[in-house]
Amino acid sequence: TVDYRELTGTRDQPQQLTYEVQLDDLAIDSRGVVISLNNMVEIPYSVKGLEKEDRSKPVENIHGGTGWFRPAFDRKQPPDKQPVPFVALQRIEIQPDYVAAWPPESWSVGRALLPVADKQQVAQSEGQTGKSARPTLEDNEQSARQLLGIWIERAWRRPVSSAEQERFFALYRELRAQGMSFDDSLRATFQSVLLSGGFRYLASPADADAAIAQHAIASRLSFMLIGAPPDDELRRLAAAGKLREPAVLDAQVDRLLADPRSDAFVRPFVTQWLEMGQPITIAMDHIQKQDFRFGRYLKASMHEETLAYVGELFRENRPARELIVSDWTMMNNILAIHYGYEGIEGGQLRKVKLRPDDPRGGGILGHAGIQSMLCWMGENWLIYRGAWALRHILDAPPPPPPLEVPELIPSDNSNHGKTFKELLQQHQADAKCAVCHKNIDPVGFAFQSFDLSGRWRDVEYESYARNELDGKIEWRGVGKTRPVDSAGHLPRGEAFTSFSEFKQLVVREYLDDVVRGLLKNLMLYATGRKPDVDDMAEIRTIMKEQADKGYPLRDLLKAVVRSQAFLEH
Repeated sequence: TVDYRELTGTRDQPQQLTYEVQLDDLAIDSRGVVISLNNMVEIPYSVKGLEKEDRSKPVENIHGGTGWFRPAFDRKQPPDKQPVPFVALQRIEIQPDYVAAWPPESWSVGRALLPVADKQQVAQSEGQTGKSARPTLEDNEQSARQLLGIWIERAWRRPVSSAEQERFFALYRELRAQGMSFDDSLRATFQSVLLSGGFRYLASPADADAAIAQHAIASRLSFMLIGAPPDDELRRLAAAGKLREPAVLDAQVDRLLADPRSDAFVRPFVTQWLEMGQPITIAMDHIQKQDFRFGRYLKASMHEETLAYVGELFRENRPARELIVSDWTMMNNILAIHYGYEGIEGGQLRKVKLRPDDPRGGGILGHAGIQSMLCWMGENWLIYRGAWALRHILDAPPPPPPLEVPELIPSDNSNHGKTFKELLQQHQADAKCAVCHKNIDPVGFAFQSFDLSGRWRDVEYESYARNELDGKIEWRGVGKTRPVDSAGHLPRGEAFTSFSEFKQLVVREYLDDVVRGLLKNLMLYATGRKPDVDDMAEIRTIMKEQADKGYPLRDLLKAVVRSQAFLEH
């Protein structure tokens, strides 16, 4: 696999992808080099001009009608309006004789040393052969030392001393003495560098060597915000000893968050913070189609909505209250159908202003991907949703349940027809259950207006039937319906009667709790350890400094980067 990439080009503005792959580094079979594209979202519907790519069976009647196979949320959509992603390749160009210069031009540390060959000879070689020519290095120990030094510094993400290089150079000499070629000996030595602790582990910003400590800060900042080793600018700042200056750190946070590679911060951080690796549930009309191909596009988009939303909050430095309450979200064509919006074309997520009458409102708590992922374990959606909100939003995690606590199963015959409130009152009569559920259950009622697909509902069924096939779970409403009961209270006793009231109370009474939890997770993600007593004191100081501004998210991130926890531990 060379790359995973989201394609956002159009026919009018196609997207061009360029990859430099060394052919002699590839496993080449008898057919030669094979280029294949693996679509991460399968296509269940035919696309005009590409009908042969349709893999559906005639009996499934995928392309029309209102049969059982059509997802319930999409029955109003005519076949030609199905929001299905597809890729059309206009051309592929290959330069098979291309030889990349090494070290790359971007490795500024090597520019003064390499290439060794005369530039005029290289130009003549390219002119004669029509190929890119690799500059010729002399086969001697000086060239080997130069290349090995460059490699170790890039791998260890900091300058290295001659003594640190020597043990690797000794391996190179030993391999040459065994008859290995210049290239093969260096390749083996390079591999040994990648097995060393300097590559595998990040250095500490508290290192006694000031130079190592500066480069450790550069690595910590870079891996946090773009998921990659420090670039030239960070390396230069580290070499100049400037990476403890607040203004310099703030400028680097701004620069790296503006980089498209910052997706490598948003995606893993939000996934870790909100535990978004859980399966997303979609209610289909038949269990055998519960996870069929069209549904994968919707599930992926539901997941991406939250990631894109939080990323936008950081990039635009929006106030922390918009984690809970706002008038916008990130939406694409399939999410628009799911939420009942019109006029949104294309699969790319973009900022969309919500209708004033949309009962979900803005904020991550109304995202379908959040609410649906908390339904996959069983019927007790209310309990799972309440526990998740306490743990990840309100920074008030409930204790783990005792082993002897009995499971509450709403579908048991003895519970048939009872409301959730009645069932939970029965559950809380057991003192062992009440310890946790006195806080979990009342918060969970705030989310009762979301069905298991994360869409808004005004009524609920008196019971739900469970089906399972090959590990896929289907829930179906059974019996009479009744109005949704969304009344509950927050941990400190504030009562609400609806999802909207719940969110307003959280913003008014619990915003400090939300921000404290966010900062704890940012510090955990940035440093790799849970905040200790000293770190919590820093978090309280950060909150005091940022409160009057409404806790802007990027400013909170900058404050974490300037903290002693980030710079000294």
